[in-house]
Amino acid sequence: MTMYCDGPVHEPFGPEYVRPQNADCPDCECCTAALCAKGRANVTECAGNVDGEMKERVANCPCSAESTRGTLAWRAGMIRATTYATERPLREELEHLLRAIADGQVNGFTELLPKLVVRRYVSWTPGSTTQVALTDFGRAYLDGLDLPRTESLVSVQSVDEAARTVQALIPAFSAEQPVTVPMDILTTRRTELSPPELTEATLYAEVNPGARTADDVVLTKVRNPAVVADRPKSPDGAR
Repeated sequence: MTMYCDGPVHEPFGPEYVRPQNADCPDCECCTAALCAKGRANVTECAGNVDGEMKERVANCPCSAESTRGTLAWRAGMIRATTYATERPLREELEHLLRAIADGQVNGFTELLPKLVVRRYVSWTPGSTTQVALTDFGRAYLDGLDLPRTESLVSVQSVDEAARTVQALIPAFSAEQPVTVPMDILTTRRTELSPPELTEATLYAEVNPGARTADDVVLTKVRNPAVVADRPKSPDGAR
C-alpha cells in the first residue's frame, strides 16, 4: 500500500518561470514601451503590431500616430503628400479651398471639405466647434506645389534597421545637418540596395532645399545611378 506524507511537496521539474510583463510606455496610457518602439518604426503604427481587442485599445496611439511628427507613419504621409503635389495634383476647386484654409479664410464646414479631410490635408471633426486647420501634410502638399525642388546627392551616414530610418547628408539642404530619411524609400527595386549597402552607395533624390527644418526635408524620385550604368543593353542598343 502506498503511503503519502503531509510534508512539503517537491516539484520534480523545477520552478515555473513566468515571462515578466513589458514595462508600460512612459509617453502614453495605452501601450507598452516595446509596442510603441515597434509602432514608431512601422507605417501601420502600434495598432498594426497587435491582434484582436488590443487593436481598438491602441488605435491612434500618440507615440506612433501619423499625426505625430517624427513617426515613420508621419514621414510616409509627408512623402505621399509631396508626391501627389508634384505628380497628381488636386483639381482646381480643391486646391483653392486648401489655400483658403491655409490663409485662415475657412473656419467651418463646406461641401468639399471632406475630400481634404480624407486625404489628411486638413483636420476637422464633424459637429466640432474647432476651426478647420491645415495639417503638416496639407502644408507639405502646398510646399510641393509652390517651392522649388531640386535633385541632390543623398549621402547615408548611418542606418538604424530597428527604427527603419537612416541619417543622411543632403547638400542641397545642408552640408552639415543630417536628415532623417525612411530607410525603405532607399532600399527599393529601383535602387537594388540592401540596408547594409546604403552607407557605401551614391544616391540621388529630388528634395526641397528650402525646407523649414531637417524633418521637413522630403525625398522623392530616389535613384541609384549605378543601377542604370550596370543594366545590360538590349539587342538594339537601348538600356
